[in-house]
Amino acid sequence: MGVWPGDDEAEGLGRLAILLRVPFMIAAMFFCLFLPQMGALALVIHELPLVIDNLMTSCAAFTCCIKLYFVWRSKQVLRPVIQSVSADWLRPKLDWEREAMIREASRARIFTVSGYAVLAGCYTGFAFAPLFGFDIRMISNITDYGEKHLLVQSYFPYDYSKSPNYEITQVSQLIAGFFIGMSVSVPDNYFGALLFHASAQFEILGANLENLVRQDDKALRSRQFNRRFGIFVDRHVHLMTMVTAVEYSFSFVIMAQIFCMSIMVCSLGFQILGMIEGTTADKPSLLQVLTLLGTLFTLMMHTLVDCFACETLELRSAGIFENVYNSRWYTVPKQSVAKDVIPMMVVSKNPRKLTAGKIFTLSLATYCSILKSTAGYISMLIAVNRR
Repeated sequence: MGVWPGDDEAEGLGRLAILLRVPFMIAAMFFCLFLPQMGALALVIHELPLVIDNLMTSCAAFTCCIKLYFVWRSKQVLRPVIQSVSADWLRPKLDWEREAMIREASRARIFTVSGYAVLAGCYTGFAFAPLFGFDIRMISNITDYGEKHLLVQSYFPYDYSKSPNYEITQVSQLIAGFFIGMSVSVPDNYFGALLFHASAQFEILGANLENLVRQDDKALRSRQFNRRFGIFVDRHVHLMTMVTAVEYSFSFVIMAQIFCMSIMVCSLGFQILGMIEGTTADKPSLLQVLTLLGTLFTLMMHTLVDCFACETLELRSAGIFENVYNSRWYTVPKQSVAKDVIPMMVVSKNPRKLTAGKIFTLSLATYCSILKSTAGYISMLIAVNRR
């Protein structure tokens, strides 16, 4: 995505181009899509279907600006995390440790590739379907002029229907839309990949602790045991620190993602049901329905992956307590129990839970609660529109 690609090594104009890349993307999304849509929203504020149609894309544009800014701002915080992940893959490993890491990395890869594929199809539908006469959004005479329609519902202080104003405006919105697609997917996939990797490391640490304490009594009383157990304690502290850095960097990003998903699921659900029931002006085409359903699926899947990754991390971090408790910890010398074993059991007894904006905990139960509340708002919008 180019959020901080080698900004320490570049020099001169190359460094300047790298530093301005993310501000350029944020400015393109804000000025080419979000602000024009806010102007259009002021014009259609009394038409509920048009307001819903506006919120489907304006909310995503504003949320992506927030997400991209917070990820860009956290580059120094995440740098040690990236270095730790690289070191984990490069260090010598046993076969079962490598398999555990590959299993979690494969999960992240599956979610990432499938999300990109669906998102690419949705962007193709939104961007290129209008060229063949299929409008994904609602067309009105309030914000649209003549036969030339822009990518999203927009208002500009000039006549964009004339050439070359129309071509320049359309291309700028296509580029900004591409940036939005990247900003929707990349931070969430990145967040999920880091948490899946941390989950694998907690699993490996727990298994190593259990195997260490299961050794015979002579090994337990040796200095080598104290040294190895101290290494595992340091590793546990390191993993907790890395997870804290990830939470600090992505807490508000995930909160913005959930806020965006809630509004867009309401908007898309209202739009799709309106098309199916025939409450909209035009009968929907198959391409329209598939594009909107794909967008809805993408948003819900990204939030599901975030919550699933957080719950996996919670279970793996709590598993440290189970591993130590199920081992022969009672045969360890009293000094080691008081200094190392008991503090680790106390810390790991409380699973590592991540929050969204320090407001609520991310888990599958939270995800189901969000969907339940969103479905209620969709029913309310349909009822208000029928009045």
